[in-house]
Amino acid sequence: MSNINDHINHLAYAQRQQNGVNAQVQQALGDVSNRVNALQAQMIQNGAPNSQPSRPMQIEDIPGLRTPRWYTVDIDFSKGDTAARFNSAEIAPDGPFIITQCAPWWLITDTNGANFYGAPANAPTGRVLPCSATPFLLGSGITGLSGSTEGAFVGQTQGLGDLFNGAGANGALSDIPEFSFQIEIQGSGRFWTNSAVPAAEFYGWGGQPNYLGIQGWVERTDRITVHATPENTRGPAAAGIPHDGRVRFVFCGYQILGPVNIAEALGA
Repeated sequence: MSNINDHINHLAYAQRQQNGVNAQVQQALGDVSNRVNALQAQMIQNGAPNSQPSRPMQIEDIPGLRTPRWYTVDIDFSKGDTAARFNSAEIAPDGPFIITQCAPWWLITDTNGANFYGAPANAPTGRVLPCSATPFLLGSGITGLSGSTEGAFVGQTQGLGDLFNGAGANGALSDIPEFSFQIEIQGSGRFWTNSAVPAAEFYGWGGQPNYLGIQGWVERTDRITVHATPENTRGPAAAGIPHDGRVRFVFCGYQILGPVNIAEALGA
């Protein structure tokens, strides 16, 4: 019986010894963990990158070299056109395109002076206008309208209809086309608008750029599509585009160079 008791005592002693070793091991591991955490904190404080970076919260948090970039979507129209047309531009594989502002412009391609108000001897071919007469009327800084009139119209009040009457004596604004636009990101099928938006909405006032409310983006090799709908008329007998020209919808922003996917980076 005494041998059994001795054996039990030895086992109990060995167990106590093992528990002591385990406690020492756990304490040592805890000390090592604390030292590692302190070292990581010190490295981050000194500017070293975190070995486990958090997910970017916004586009500005995504690493990568930035470079300014413009993309243009061109849509050709002919005199008298009334139907909507569209075209697109492909984003270069260099990296995603971040859009900060955009605006549509009208490039005159018509060479026939008879298609313009007053039938000038030389058509204003190659000149660029906004895709709406609104900036002229509101004096956005693009240009301004003179209130003076000539000849039989001196001293007379000119109404809005007179300014757009191509058959009248003061209908210079009838040469400016009027459009509405929709913008589509082709790869995702997202539309930036729920319906066509008047071109006037894309111009800033007082000569200031019209920045977007938040940055839009198009992934590399994706396409941005512009749908353009003519809205203007030159008079009851001449509806549609007043002369041949080209919509040049310009997107301004920057490109993040590298194999970056914005949606994946932001978890969108």
